[in-house]
Amino acid sequence: MGFIFKVISFLGGWIALAVLALSVSAGLYLACEIAEEYSSTVRRYLHKSTLGIGFTYIILAIDGLPFTKCALGLLTYFSYLPLLATFPFVQPVSLVTIWALIVTLANHISWFNYFLSHDYREELRSSYDESSFISGGNPAMRVMGFLFIFVWLVPLGFFISLTSIDESLPLAQQGHYGQSKKNKGIFKTFVDGLWEKRSLFSSGGGTQKRYE
Repeated sequence: MGFIFKVISFLGGWIALAVLALSVSAGLYLACEIAEEYSSTVRRYLHKSTLGIGFTYIILAIDGLPFTKCALGLLTYFSYLPLLATFPFVQPVSLVTIWALIVTLANHISWFNYFLSHDYREELRSSYDESSFISGGNPAMRVMGFLFIFVWLVPLGFFISLTSIDESLPLAQQGHYGQSKKNKGIFKTFVDGLWEKRSLFSSGGGTQKRYE
């Protein structure tokens, strides 16, 4: 392969990753808008999904997956239930929130280590059957499918729909000229804050140039 081909492939790969990141961010922002409008529906979805996936971990342990990792997954999903008591509002600095973040991170690390372990690769190699629809196919797609459903789905739902409890205070709900404003999710507040800082920086730079 030539040098030009390698350079173009390298740059194209990074551009594709950047476009993918922007697409995911735009999708999450749109999901935040939907979660704000239909918070009760999102709460029911999260409650049923949390219980369903939590109990599915028990079935996975019986089916042969490591018991300790399934037990951690079950503990993680049951740790989300207290967050639903005040949904969509959450106290960022509280025992319930911090514990949920800790077990979520531990669950991620636990399953990543399992799929990268030598035991899993050996089991995958011994059970691989190219002619089978279930046992064959791309192993990476199966791993991503498992992680999306059993590790990422519910935490992502909480991430885009939870609102800081400070947003529910009367003073926080007063916009300019005393007008009320809608509560915004934590993720949407973060994105809007970055956009406002970018706008202020751009306008400040333009003002400086005019004075010069």
